[in-house]
Amino acid sequence: MSDVRKSVTYLLIVALFGIIIYQNPFCCTAVYSQETELKYIKQLGMKGIEKGRFAFPHSLAVDNLGNIYVGDTGNKRIQKFSPNGTFLTSWGSEGTGNGEFLGLHDVTVDPKGKFVYTVELKNHRVQKFDPNGMFITKWGFNGTGGRDFMRAPHQIAVNSLGKVYLTDSNANQILKFYDNGTFIGTLGSKGVGPGQFNTPHGIAIDANDNIYVTDMKNYRVQVFDSKDTFVRQWGSLGIGLGQFSETVPGIAIDTNNRVYVVDKINSQVHMFDNTGNYLSSWGSDGKGPQQLHKPEDIAVNNQGEDIYITDTRNSRVQILQVIE
Repeated sequence: MSDVRKSVTYLLIVALFGIIIYQNPFCCTAVYSQETELKYIKQLGMKGIEKGRFAFPHSLAVDNLGNIYVGDTGNKRIQKFSPNGTFLTSWGSEGTGNGEFLGLHDVTVDPKGKFVYTVELKNHRVQKFDPNGMFITKWGFNGTGGRDFMRAPHQIAVNSLGKVYLTDSNANQILKFYDNGTFIGTLGSKGVGPGQFNTPHGIAIDANDNIYVTDMKNYRVQVFDSKDTFVRQWGSLGIGLGQFSETVPGIAIDTNNRVYVVDKINSQVHMFDNTGNYLSSWGSDGKGPQQLHKPEDIAVNNQGEDIYITDTRNSRVQILQVIE
């Protein structure tokens, strides 16, 4: 082989190797094998009105200490559990007053574990509590532009600076507030392009304040950076690996930048890296052990070990772990 050919071959090998080892700085912190699996560990609760039981739990969140908060929608209350699943406390009842709920749809905790936030579809408001259920403040959606009475925020997330984001499924926007309820502005509009939405529902924020949204009727996940700038999207309609139905209401990100998406109609949880590469799925429709029936929401503890799913129609929470 001539010296010229040797040089060209060498350059091609170097270029190819560079492409293989290059990682997008927004990408995952670890490389996952296609053998990555989600394994069932146990369930928390069952149908009932007693402490530690649920009636169609719709949402959940995990704080920085591993405590679990469940939006027990049918029982109009929030229930709090220790990291090992022991019941700690609950608050709420049916009504329109402070600390009462109608249409309890989502619960979240700020990254420092100082405050718990809830969203109610029927009371059209956010409520803010301390971790033991002491009411702090509340706010509605008047003055947020458009037809305020038609606002329908479904899920809520809080970044490291205390900025609050809500997915407004009716107006196809993200609403932004300070944590005292002061309105900041909106993100997005109705459409199919990058940064546009058709029924946004689930929302989660990672450790770098990147925002992940399940854009349900566009059958995709959209990702925005900490300045609310569109970064990427993935997903399509279908039942294949990494595809979605039109109902993907819940999303979560663990400390290893794995993204978990709940597919309600297909009764599954899908796992991706944070660039959208498919890793694994778990679940099938049913009422038996290790099955799901119309799941709604998902959360992960700070260690990235335990994954919690509201198995809504089965009135329980299921717990999974990542196995590699």
